[in-house]
Amino acid sequence: MMAFRPWLLPSLAPLLLMVACASTPPPRLYVLGDPAEPAQAMKVQSGRPVVRLLPVSVPEYLDTREILHRDRSNEVTASSTGLWAERLSVGVTDALAASLATHLPDVVIVTGQPDVPPSRQIMVDVQQFEIGADGRCLLTARWDYVSGNGGKVLHRESDSLVEQAAQLGDASVAAAMTRAINRLAMRIVAASPNPEIANVGGDKKQARGRPGI
Repeated sequence: MMAFRPWLLPSLAPLLLMVACASTPPPRLYVLGDPAEPAQAMKVQSGRPVVRLLPVSVPEYLDTREILHRDRSNEVTASSTGLWAERLSVGVTDALAASLATHLPDVVIVTGQPDVPPSRQIMVDVQQFEIGADGRCLLTARWDYVSGNGGKVLHRESDSLVEQAAQLGDASVAAAMTRAINRLAMRIVAASPNPEIANVGGDKKQARGRPGI
């Protein structure tokens, strides 16, 4: 029988770690939002009003690259197979801006500091955005239309939207959260201060005769 050699343990540790890492596939990366159409990215921006979407705020515990699930109690767990490609607040901002641009073809939507003063700004504060154990995606947010210089609130609303994920896999979760963001974008467009762009498909809201954007 071969004698046990304790002095071999330190040299075996790196090898065992390499074997363990090789057997675990790396997590897949996911982004929110629908793929952008090439024609949409090539639109001329001059001569159109500019609306700035300020960075979307999310609860601090959600602002991570982990894909989180919440069970029926207050426990939050992270997916072991997938990660967001960027922090959730960044992903939500980018996806919402892209969706708004799709529904507002005559308006330039920007998320950074524009070259010209914006005619309006949009502020979005997400209070809840998570997937439950039953695959139910809940998005609760408050959003404001404010003046271009940010000094006056023109319109304020709160929305609570629910989307059902087909399953609890990372891809299904990302798809459900994307649908919720797109619905929020349509709500924002429908309540736009410009009555000419208030009538959009999906979640319509009656134009309230507010001044143009």
